[in-house]
Amino acid sequence: MKLPWRLFRSLLVIAGVASCGPPLTDPSSLDISGRWATTDAIGPLSAVDMNITQLRDGTVSGQWSAKVFPPNPPCPPELGNPTGPVIGTHTVLEVRLAFLGAGDFDGQAIDSKTLRGSFNSCDNTYAVIFLFAGPLPPP
Repeated sequence: MKLPWRLFRSLLVIAGVASCGPPLTDPSSLDISGRWATTDAIGPLSAVDMNITQLRDGTVSGQWSAKVFPPNPPCPPELGNPTGPVIGTHTVLEVRLAFLGAGDFDGQAIDSKTLRGSFNSCDNTYAVIFLFAGPLPPP
């Protein structure tokens, strides 16, 4: 008879823990607006920087730039001028950013100065850490 009672207590604890905190798809309360940079190589890309703004609903937009070597790699194609828009979301669970023309970042805001995750580009996945480089420059 002890087994059903233990099972009930375990389920009660799990239900209590699961009901704590906001839904994981809600916008994060941590604003990641600013300048971010990584020294991690992403295929032919290096010195990847992004200037992004996060809105209250969790949407993120901005611009990215990088250095590319060798010039004009076969993938991602057309990276003669490695820059483009960044769009995505920042929720309680994760940061998802599309670097248009380069690939996609999926990760988490570890704290206000670190984004850690993976960057998928040309069917390859790269471990990447973006570090906060400062606030956005004035318009």
